Amino acid sequence: MSAMGFEREGLEPAAWVAVGHGTSAQGNQHLHIAASLVRLDGTRVEIWQDRKTLSLVCAELEHTYDLTVVEGRAGKGMPGLTRAELERTAREQLAEPPRIALARMVRKASVASETEAEFVRQLRGSGILVRPRFETGGTEAVIGYSVAMRPRAGDSPIWFGGGKLAKDLTLPSLRQFWELSPADRQAAVAEWTVATSISGKEAVVGGAGDWQRAVDVVSDAAEQLANVPVSDLAVWRGVARETAGVIATLSRRIEGNSPGPLAATADALARSAQSRPNDPVVSRSPRRGLGGVAAIVAQSGMTNESPMAWMMLLDQLGRTLRAMSAAHVARGEAEMATVLVECLEGELAALHDRFASRWVDRPVPDGRGVRALDGSQVMEALDSSAGLDGELDLDQEAGLDFER
Repeated sequence: MSAMGFEREGLEPAAWVAVGHGTSAQGNQHLHIAASLVRLDGTRVEIWQDRKTLSLVCAELEHTYDLTVVEGRAGKGMPGLTRAELERTAREQLAEPPRIALARMVRKASVASETEAEFVRQLRGSGILVRPRFETGGTEAVIGYSVAMRPRAGDSPIWFGGGKLAKDLTLPSLRQFWELSPADRQAAVAEWTVATSISGKEAVVGGAGDWQRAVDVVSDAAEQLANVPVSDLAVWRGVARETAGVIATLSRRIEGNSPGPLAATADALARSAQSRPNDPVVSRSPRRGLGGVAAIVAQSGMTNESPMAWMMLLDQLGRTLRAMSAAHVARGEAEMATVLVECLEGELAALHDRFASRWVDRPVPDGRGVRALDGSQVMEALDSSAGLDGELDLDQEAGLDFER
């Protein structure tokens, strides 16, 4: 209270009381502080920038008593959920808060898109509501956007601007990763202003063989990470961003509107991708890199052989996650490293095994090696001619609606 100015040398104190409130719904011990803004001599307590001051005090306490450091205090965190959002999620029995689902869908669309116009079409194709924010006084320059889930009958949509989803999902942040020629800008404005998009190349279904190409690209990316200094934040943040987009896209194809381990991993990687105010600009991978993989995952055809491709893709994505985790450890970011390892060794590994259990363990003729999730062994790619025990129907891309 001294740091907040309620008790300060040379000034009359203000009355305050701290009341222990026990354990919260999330299991945290906490207390409430009630304070008067009027000092005992009748003068007023100065509270200018009190939130900033409180954040600095909390940061000092976190380091002094070895508490968990809230990333947002360093300008790197993700927007938090309000009590109203949590209560609405529980009341309506939603799979997750709309803000979380929307952030993942926007990240998926942004990484899989080469241009802003394609990004808009990808969003609309996901079934969500999208609207632009134009520069004041005109309709020729889009400076922001908002997204919302489709509301139930009689309800109004709840809109979230890109910055309310995550700092790196604002329109200016996203534009650094897209082609921005004059023609691209003009096409983007046209796409923002139409009520219904006309499908572009993102609607073209790729061949089932594209999955192997995605595996190869991720494998090459994992190899290249071994040569990236852990201090090169621009590259590591960029890899985290694109990998989050790839896994978010894979989640959409496999998990649909029931978020599971893939969705959780994508969200963890999104946190890893966040930059602090003075960090270098995030790098864009050459030749689209992992962004191209997201496009393949979003558009490639699905057959009974798809689980084998997913298993191999998870192997290579697992190598990427392990490299990112090691980089976090080297930078002293143990908490983020732990989160990624838990994703890797927990539910993701179980999902991988689920796919693997459907296949006969028989090497392909060329004996192409694929490193396992734990990085400790090399397994042979499974023969794509092997059959499944039963038909799979895992293409849940159409007709998705998070409002249930």
